[in-house]
Amino acid sequence: MLVQTHFPRSLSRARYDQYLASGWFRGSVMLYKMDLLCIDEKLFSVVNIRMNLEQFSPTARQRKTMRRVENRFTVTYGHAQPNANKEALYAQHKQRFKGFIHNTLTEYLSAGFQGTVFDTREVCVYDGDRLIAVSYFDLGEQSMASLLGLYDEAYTKYSLGTYTLLKEAEYGLRTGRKWFYPGYILDQQSGFDYKLKLGAMEHYTANKRWAKLENFKPNTTTSYHIRKATESLTEGLTELGMNPKTWLYPYFSMGYMGPWSAFFLRLPVPVELGHDVEGMLVAGFDPESQGYTLMHIHPCPDASQFLNMEPSSEFQTGEAYLNHLYQTGDTLLAQGSLNEVLDLAARWAQRPDALFPSCD
Repeated sequence: MLVQTHFPRSLSRARYDQYLASGWFRGSVMLYKMDLLCIDEKLFSVVNIRMNLEQFSPTARQRKTMRRVENRFTVTYGHAQPNANKEALYAQHKQRFKGFIHNTLTEYLSAGFQGTVFDTREVCVYDGDRLIAVSYFDLGEQSMASLLGLYDEAYTKYSLGTYTLLKEAEYGLRTGRKWFYPGYILDQQSGFDYKLKLGAMEHYTANKRWAKLENFKPNTTTSYHIRKATESLTEGLTELGMNPKTWLYPYFSMGYMGPWSAFFLRLPVPVELGHDVEGMLVAGFDPESQGYTLMHIHPCPDASQFLNMEPSSEFQTGEAYLNHLYQTGDTLLAQGSLNEVLDLAARWAQRPDALFPSCD
């Protein structure tokens, strides 16, 4: 499945190690597996990474960064304790963030619960009494996972995001842990690549094994196959004289969550053929069935009741995004071939009520 979720009611440190080693990551009070991400007007595959702390040794440049911070600022470790100053840094972070994000730091860490099953710690950096950076990480038995780094933009020149990540790794090394999970990167170059500066990484493969990151093959990812299949689809539709519009649909994960999942669109890259009296008609490649789908979709009138995270401004202003939660209507084709979906599209184009996307 492209998206898997789990809400653990209890979680030992050893069990958390197992989840991390199996490609899961934490989001608020949930554990997730997610294969795809829509940001920067592109579709990416998520690549989980980890570092063997037994082989970690800060480079000369990293040691210089650490000295520069520690010679001027005060650094503390402790259990995660959100407060007004940390919430203010989180508010700054929200303005930079791409994707979906919780409204407050407290919601991010605990989703309104009194406590969680996770053992979450923090690294804080102070300039006198002023909090200028904080990062959060979870502890397992032999592992640790980085969650979130926040910093004051007025102190950008000190590379505080990199610094707190280094301090997390240093904490893991000092407490005898073997694996440090700094989150994920993407299958194409992106802003997440700063994590790779930490040290040699392994990546979680499609075969559910960990391998050296230098052996990663971008042309084996789910997003690569979706992009290629979508190119074939749009080329075929264009040859039919149609004017297809390719969208990125960041809400596709809602099609995998909760008892209502069957009602929501789960195509990450729907291709709009046009509208008729039954709604918008879209086609797309389903990577799970390795086939094409053709269906009607409709905007969900109660979308706010299902969404507990805020979309970034990019989704609201970017022209590449289908920025609304969509329900599925009647399905004309499921798990079909390219020829089958093109044949049905050609028949649909002859309907008298077919309205095609504009050419702009």
